[in-house]
Amino acid sequence: MQATDIAQIRKSLIWSIPSFLLILALSIWSIKYSFLNTIIDLKNSSASVRITPLHLAIVYFPVIAVTGIIAMIQKSIPCKERTLKIAERIFAFSVFTGTGVVLLCFFVVTPLQYYAMPKLGYTRCNILEDHPTIYFTDWVKNPDWCVRGKSREWVNEQARLPNDSDHGSR
Repeated sequence: MQATDIAQIRKSLIWSIPSFLLILALSIWSIKYSFLNTIIDLKNSSASVRITPLHLAIVYFPVIAVTGIIAMIQKSIPCKERTLKIAERIFAFSVFTGTGVVLLCFFVVTPLQYYAMPKLGYTRCNILEDHPTIYFTDWVKNPDWCVRGKSREWVNEQARLPNDSDHGSR
């Protein structure tokens, strides 16, 4: 690698490392507060569940971000070519695997939710707050709780109410 290439790579570290760190932080936040909540809701048979098919792909973003940072640092420090190849291969493998998972999400997970969720006792509800959207699908245990404009929190409150005649009223 020539000295000018290394200088250019070092200049690009100013924006590339913060960009990768932002991707890392956002993906970890998304995993913690969205992906894991969906799994917990399904496990606990919650009154409402929000399924976002692309959540599976977000698991690869921390790997991509960390290997991207490592590869950029390695390129900015003159290293052996063999050392650079390891990080580049991990990065490329993560990107290709992540792309495969995105395709899997579109062609397998999306249709699978329409098959599996009714068997788990859920009804599709696309009139809750934040709908219609192509990014996620809301599912409710009781079809009476599917009320236009109401939030998932409202559905969960309805599930906690005592079982009386006003329970499912709109």
